[in-house]
Amino acid sequence: MLRTARWITGSFLRDAVLFALVTLWLHQLLVPFGEATNIPSVTLFTTFIGLLFVSDLIVGGWIPRLLLKALVLILFMYSGYYKHYAFIEMTWMTHWLSDLYYTVRAAFSSDLDLLPESGRTTVFFLTLWMFQTFFRQSLNSRMWMFVFLLIGSIGLGVLDSFFVKDAKWNIVLFLFLGLLILSFMQLPAIERIARMPRRMSGWPTEWLVWTLVLSVIVVGTSSAAPKIKEPNWPDPVAFLQSKKGSGATVQKIGYGNDDTRLGGPFQMDEQVVFTVKTSVEQYYRGEAKTTYTGKGWLSSSVGEVVSDLRDMRHLQRMEPVVMEGEQVVQEYQFKSDMVPVVFNQYRMTGVELINPAQTTLLYSDLDSRLSLNSLNEGDSYRVSSLIPYFDEKKYNGANVPSPNPMTRPYLSLPVTLPQRVKDLAREITADAKTPYQRAEAIETYLRNTYSYETKDVPVPDEEQDFVDQFLFDSLRGYCDHFSSSMVVMARSVGLPARWVKGFTKGDVDLTYRGEKEGEYLYVVKNRNAHSWPEIYFEEIGWVAFEPTSTFSMPHLFKPDEETSVPLPVPTEEAPKQEKDLENETATTTASSFEIDWKALGKGSLWIAGIALLLAFFFRRQLVTAWYLRRAYRSDGEVADHALRRLLYVLGKLGYKRQADMTLREYAVSLSADPSLRGREMVSLAKIFERVFYGKERSVSDKEKGQIRDLWTRIIRKAGRQKR
Repeated sequence: MLRTARWITGSFLRDAVLFALVTLWLHQLLVPFGEATNIPSVTLFTTFIGLLFVSDLIVGGWIPRLLLKALVLILFMYSGYYKHYAFIEMTWMTHWLSDLYYTVRAAFSSDLDLLPESGRTTVFFLTLWMFQTFFRQSLNSRMWMFVFLLIGSIGLGVLDSFFVKDAKWNIVLFLFLGLLILSFMQLPAIERIARMPRRMSGWPTEWLVWTLVLSVIVVGTSSAAPKIKEPNWPDPVAFLQSKKGSGATVQKIGYGNDDTRLGGPFQMDEQVVFTVKTSVEQYYRGEAKTTYTGKGWLSSSVGEVVSDLRDMRHLQRMEPVVMEGEQVVQEYQFKSDMVPVVFNQYRMTGVELINPAQTTLLYSDLDSRLSLNSLNEGDSYRVSSLIPYFDEKKYNGANVPSPNPMTRPYLSLPVTLPQRVKDLAREITADAKTPYQRAEAIETYLRNTYSYETKDVPVPDEEQDFVDQFLFDSLRGYCDHFSSSMVVMARSVGLPARWVKGFTKGDVDLTYRGEKEGEYLYVVKNRNAHSWPEIYFEEIGWVAFEPTSTFSMPHLFKPDEETSVPLPVPTEEAPKQEKDLENETATTTASSFEIDWKALGKGSLWIAGIALLLAFFFRRQLVTAWYLRRAYRSDGEVADHALRRLLYVLGKLGYKRQADMTLREYAVSLSADPSLRGREMVSLAKIFERVFYGKERSVSDKEKGQIRDLWTRIIRKAGRQKR
């Protein structure tokens, strides 16, 4: 075995082609899997697998190969989550290891919804690495590749039937590439057994052409066969749920950690998340996200470790040091487990009295997020916030900063964003004279043009952009649709913007008697989960907007501008509230499990027909393989069995032995035949004569190997002739 992977096909170039085929083969599995699990793009992971195969191809020795693959993993994670840090400073490595620590903790505590994005991505990369290594080692065995082909085909069929819109072409390509891979794996054996001439070794043209032709015929026939339009079996998940007696299961609204795939309906949830004591009605912001992928949002920074939380204003580089507003203290008490972030009203200036105490706290200025180790039922903390006074006149006179490294993340848009989204944003803001008026124009357009809907909400197709689908196709949605659209359109006209998620103000508890004057207790439930946009203005900072129709964001005015301060009243439950930040569509249960035996019978006939067609094309190979297997059943009489079977097979193939011919004469006649050039039969006849007529009738292990090798060569040559 060579130090690199070239031992698989015996040629560096052929191994490179084989590895490329395997990478494309695995890509056909990743595409529908990514669609079913809401992965924004699987191209990144396919590229990762391809680079792992390149490492196997060019590096010898398992230790250098392991180090190179580890370097590939590190570079992928750095470019995906930590590229705003200098690579050589290695500060980002500390944050990555911290994410992995939280990932392990959440996994062991079964809080999978709280897993950090970078941690989940790392685990997925490691899983792909493990599978890639397993596949590479399995390229030595046809049996394993047959198993992978069977399991992969079944898995793709399940995904296509129950979890994704259409994976037909992924299935077709998976089968086609699988056949090509099996053929490549056979090439060294064919060259060794058939003794190909030197001019044919390496890339036998005829073999390649027939491999492609037969693969296309097999896959094309199965693809063109008539299909049943509707599945005859129910959704297996719903079926199992119905068998358990749990009835229909519907995913509910709530604050989650994964916003990579937005869209789809949701159902309200009245579970209480936390209560908060505060003197001002405001939204509770959890975190901002800056990277829009076309499908959803990603966090841009893990954050830096902070120890002194009493004054956090020095960490907020994009906020003015002095803001005209009101300092408010909120006390949060959590009634259920939650994503471990610190919620606050507008701008967080300090945190104290965290219960229980946290070992590591990370603050991300880019995402305006303070992350905790955990946040469980019964935990609490106190937060100081600075809520600015709403001053429309001041906002109208403000400018936005020119593009610079600090604002660049808040202006970035995916290259796949349809042009009509940008054109619509420019059209809406054409008459606006100031940046704030442009923002107001977009906000007003969204509130007045689109309908708020939580149930009849489509999930964008794989090729659709989330914002584009909402603006031009569905024309309905909930806060994710409105807020994401405003951020994208604001960036399209040069306004730095970010996507913020948290909760609305909640319901006031009128039975509470506060210790401080003007303090109220608000009860916040899962149905209050919400998202909204923020736009950055010079010398003012981040200003929140509310583009979602039917919602109204509370504002804080200067005391001399207020006519009265109304007493908060309980909000009525509305059928239309907020969103499912986890964006999982509802599933329904099936009442029965029925099999369409007629359809099953038709499918079996098609499979049998294809099998017979393949058997016809490969009939000589199948017959030869069958005889090879039967020739050595009895080890004690190997020479006798081999000779009898050889004469029988050669007779069937047209090389019949005459009755008056000795074995030596028959061997010489075969050697003289132009179609069977070679001395294999003569050498085999000498071994048989010694065993049958000699004093020592035993067959040594060396002679057994010679008999097998010579026998196989003769049968291969005879089987290739058309008689």
